[in-house]
Amino acid sequence: MSQNSTQFTDKAPKTKRYAWLVLGMMVLLYFINYADRTLANALLEKIKETYQVSDTYMGFVIGPAFAFIYCLAAIPIARLADRKNRVHIIAAGAVVWSLFTMLSGLAKTPEMFAVSRFGVGIGEAAFLAPAYSLLSDYFPPKRRAFAFAIMNLGVYLGGAFGNIGGTQLAAAYDWQTTFLWLGGPGIILAVLTLLLVKEPERGRLDGDSTSKKTTEPFSAVFKTLWSRPAFRNLTIAAFLGGFSTIAFGTWAVAMFERIFDISNESAGARYGGAAMLAGILGVLLMGYLCDRFAKNDVTAPYKFSAFGLLGFTIISIGMCFVSDVKNATILVYPASLLGAGWVVAVQAALQDVLPAELRATATSIWAFALTFAGLVLGVQVVGGINDYLAAEYGAGAIRYSMAITLLAGIPASWYIYRAGKTAADDRRILEART
Repeated sequence: MSQNSTQFTDKAPKTKRYAWLVLGMMVLLYFINYADRTLANALLEKIKETYQVSDTYMGFVIGPAFAFIYCLAAIPIARLADRKNRVHIIAAGAVVWSLFTMLSGLAKTPEMFAVSRFGVGIGEAAFLAPAYSLLSDYFPPKRRAFAFAIMNLGVYLGGAFGNIGGTQLAAAYDWQTTFLWLGGPGIILAVLTLLLVKEPERGRLDGDSTSKKTTEPFSAVFKTLWSRPAFRNLTIAAFLGGFSTIAFGTWAVAMFERIFDISNESAGARYGGAAMLAGILGVLLMGYLCDRFAKNDVTAPYKFSAFGLLGFTIISIGMCFVSDVKNATILVYPASLLGAGWVVAVQAALQDVLPAELRATATSIWAFALTFAGLVLGVQVVGGINDYLAAEYGAGAIRYSMAITLLAGIPASWYIYRAGKTAADDRRILEART
């Protein structure tokens, strides 16, 4: 269905059952999206050994090589999603990232592998902002936090599959074959998305039945959004929080391998398994708490998010310096439980602050800050510090690089808390202006 057709009529079903079908498709797509992304992190040591490259280079491949193009592509794609059919954009992105995941397994040189990760980044840039915008037109404000929590299960299930299933497959066959196998399901899901998911009218659950499209240039939209303290503080928090949490999650399996001298598959199972179980509980709990308490206190999601990120930061720094692998594995549970939901709470709060016609664009700006800081800067910083400290600390250098990047989570928590102070006023101002 084209966007022009939805300007006057809305043929997308409005039943709760259909909304859950759409959510289920988004979960599956996010699962494959994150599994493809996580696989490179989980197999970092094997890929490094094959190509005989440094930690700095691997930090580039799994970080900037993916994220730089992801960040550059995300905003123009989101602008397109605020005007055109979001379902078509999501499906096209799934085909692109799946094909380049398969090409990652065919790469004969480290340069070809890096180019393949660029391609994965382009495809995955077409998912997050359009998906959140789409779900906001299938779930009303009072249910969005829980819907977003369900969608974020894809992160933990996909991450666990990449960390556990990916390392096991690589041990049984080789890492190249694992990339080839993981590319196929995304193409199948893209076709199913086109067949099953309908494009809804924008803002149909926000109390305004008029289909909305923004015609303002990006510079004007950005100026409007950045002028509001809630959006500005949430974006700064995304930058700092992404720098710490994404860098940690990307190098975590490698850290377990190095400091505890265990195999790749054992490290993937220990960290990935614990993170999955606690992460699933964390996102569901956060979604429930936000929907439950936001009815009477609009600042509740911000408070929960700030507390979760701060708790994750403190526990994860401790994890970097424990001497026993069993104790480190135990710490993964509370760290993942607290850290899993901070993004969910912010995402739900962000959608409620934004007018319908600006959601995809604003979400992409927020996601740009999160991803650029985490995968372009944070992941690269860990790799660079590892190489710099290797002569003195050897394999233990990763303890210090991880702890340094995690410190950014402390000010990030404060910015999230501050955003909640002006959220209600900013929402009214943005709605009136647009």
